[in-house]
Amino acid sequence: MGMIRASLVAVALGLPSLVQADPSYHRVTGVAAQDTLNVRAAPSADSEDIGDLAHDAQMVEVLGFDANRDWARISLAERDGWVAARFLAPDSVVTIGDSAIPVGLSCTGTEPFWGLSLSADAGTYSQPAEPDASMAVTQSRVAEGRSGSPLYLRLSGDDYSAAAIVSGTMCSDGMSDRSYGWTINARITGPDADRFVTGCCHLPRK
Repeated sequence: MGMIRASLVAVALGLPSLVQADPSYHRVTGVAAQDTLNVRAAPSADSEDIGDLAHDAQMVEVLGFDANRDWARISLAERDGWVAARFLAPDSVVTIGDSAIPVGLSCTGTEPFWGLSLSADAGTYSQPAEPDASMAVTQSRVAEGRSGSPLYLRLSGDDYSAAAIVSGTMCSDGMSDRSYGWTINARITGPDADRFVTGCCHLPRK
């Protein structure tokens, strides 16, 4: 769904307008050590408190901001929430090459379940009832004319190889009400397997 269409739908449904780009990363600041940062169901201090972030939480993945940039949208375990942006400060993350894709990104897909975790120069492919397979990154390239993403990756290992595109596009796993800031499309080949899969990715919060 394009940004213009998404904004029109939000207006029609009375939802908060979301300013979105590639996910950005932040740390909690300005919160007392004995306190926590409230996560709200909507971008309002009067909205339901649905969770909390630690006073020193790091690598908080922000999916977007409201139109005034007063509130930041994040994901909890099973749903999305909002935190006051004044309590967030930019947090630096190590990225893959010159892309915006953070090292440590965890990508998963469902039915059938599979996973691909990405480090700076390698990836680990997992699937049920099979041992994990390690692959080295042999090529990484950001799309021409773009800064950050989409990122094209080639990976190769002893038993498996993969070609994947990771982009800063909102994604749903179809099993919960939470959103993910990264989408992956990948072709994975291995012993008696040639799979084309799609899934969602996130950077685990510290």
